[in-house]
Amino acid sequence: MGRILFILVLLAVSFYVVKLIRTKMDEAPKEIKKDTKSTNNNMVKCLHCGLHIPEEEAIKQGDKTFCSLEHAKEEL
Repeated sequence: MGRILFILVLLAVSFYVVKLIRTKMDEAPKEIKKDTKSTNNNMVKCLHCGLHIPEEEAIKQGDKTFCSLEHAKEEL
């Protein structure tokens, strides 16, 4: 009788640990998704070389976009 009770307790603890691990693993991707949604991921193309860069990092001159100051100066 004691062995059966020990095995049942051991199984219950094992299921609890597995459930806890799965819950932690499911929470991690949600945090990552929240971070990526909060940033603006619009990409623009450099008029000089064609490189695609995030819009917030682009150098803008009027409606033209460039990846660096050097490329913006070369197009003037």
